[in-house]
Amino acid sequence: MKFSTRLLAGLVLAFGSLLPTTAPALAAPFDPSAMTFPLDGEYRLTDSFGDCRGSGCSRTHEGVDIMTAKGVPVLAVADGTISWISSGPSDCCYVGIDHGGGWVTRYIHLNDDKKDAAGNYIDNTDGEGWGIAAGLVEGVAVKRGQVIGWAGDSGNAAETVPHLHFELRKNGTAIDAYPYLVNAAGGWDGRFRDDDGNVHEKNIEIIAQRGITLGCNPPLNNMFCPEDQITRGQMAAFIARALDLPEGGDIPYTDVAGNKFEPAIRAIEAAGIGFGCTKTEFCPSVSLLRHEMAELLVRAFGYDNPTATNYFVDDEGNRFEDSINALAAHGVTMGCNPPANTNFCPDMPLKRSQMATFFVRAMP
Repeated sequence: MKFSTRLLAGLVLAFGSLLPTTAPALAAPFDPSAMTFPLDGEYRLTDSFGDCRGSGCSRTHEGVDIMTAKGVPVLAVADGTISWISSGPSDCCYVGIDHGGGWVTRYIHLNDDKKDAAGNYIDNTDGEGWGIAAGLVEGVAVKRGQVIGWAGDSGNAAETVPHLHFELRKNGTAIDAYPYLVNAAGGWDGRFRDDDGNVHEKNIEIIAQRGITLGCNPPLNNMFCPEDQITRGQMAAFIARALDLPEGGDIPYTDVAGNKFEPAIRAIEAAGIGFGCTKTEFCPSVSLLRHEMAELLVRAFGYDNPTATNYFVDDEGNRFEDSINALAAHGVTMGCNPPANTNFCPDMPLKRSQMATFFVRAMP
């Protein structure tokens, strides 16, 4: 059938207002850098992608473990469709979301424990709870930020602490999601909640990423406590982790046994780095002083003062003066009275945030 030009024009006039004036907008393609953070609650994020798993490292970790409390809501990081889900309480609990374009996210170890009368989760009730939001089955659409379940320790995480195993995949291949999670909307800026805007924040994040600091509020460790004074025990742990020191042996100190930093103190002593506050005490809970910091960093990283320059006027006769000058010679320390920086303030305690910057400057 042929339409005349007049008839066609009449149809346009009659029905044109019913037709869209522009093509319908298509859903934006998935962008991992624009993800919403997958937890609505406190967490501790570390880059565990690629870590050894199984006997003899028979496999590698294909996700990022996000430590959190049992029952914290788990959120979809972007719009998508449920494509993978556990089939019932006896097979609890995981969810996969297809975001299109070959992109898939997975949320594993969702909660499967019941609560007691007081509302506390009961361990070892595996399979008796349900950690996936009602109504979710394969093919159901979900929106960014929608609650899809609750964090737990189901599956092979039953013998570990509660956490969300989060996977990011493209065309079936696992991708390290850590760089995207660090900056995901809804999470805070970086590893710790309490260092945002701190002048030392960048260096705090560096030593966290390198595993040198774990935080100050275990087990979550999502706080750094930047304004707290760093202790001698904490500094021992920083050095032992930074240098990956082996376990040490006997030590001459009477105040270390049972201290949480005892392994680190033994390690730095065996490496010839550590020294006590007296001949028989290490003083692990005592604040670290700036001149002690200088000596420890020089022993740990091997700095010298090739020109024998004397940089400061307030450390004359200090037992660690040579190490103070060595750090200054290599730009690790600038002094404590800017802009002149003629003083080092050797007996001043150090904040944890300040120590982060000294450590980053000192590391090779």
